[in-house]
Amino acid sequence: MSEETQKVNEEQKAPTKDQVMEFLKEQIDVKKLQLELQQLNTGLATNRAEELKALSFIAQLTNPRQEGGSPYQGAPDGTPHKITQEDLDNNPELVEAGVEVGDDVIIPNQEGPQEEAPSKKLKKN
Repeated sequence: MSEETQKVNEEQKAPTKDQVMEFLKEQIDVKKLQLELQQLNTGLATNRAEELKALSFIAQLTNPRQEGGSPYQGAPDGTPHKITQEDLDNNPELVEAGVEVGDDVIIPNQEGPQEEAPSKKLKKN
């Protein structure tokens, strides 16, 4: 029983001043590294935001919008449409293409003359 008491006493001993100082120095180093990492992450986020801003500015310069332009500027002529479940049921190719309910798409206008069914001509006798 005396061995068990000694083990319990050793476990309950308060750390020495040197041990506390060593622990605190390690924690200070860890906190310095965490602060440096946080500063690097902040700088990275700032740089990414500036890059996106520059890309947006370049896009506006290279593709200027006309006055009163629609949000679909630069898209093919057509009619804006929000995809419904009925659209997906009737057009399985949309599902295969990854289109989901609620997506905004543009239904292109028919270009060129519509193909009409050939009209029958009556023969005169």
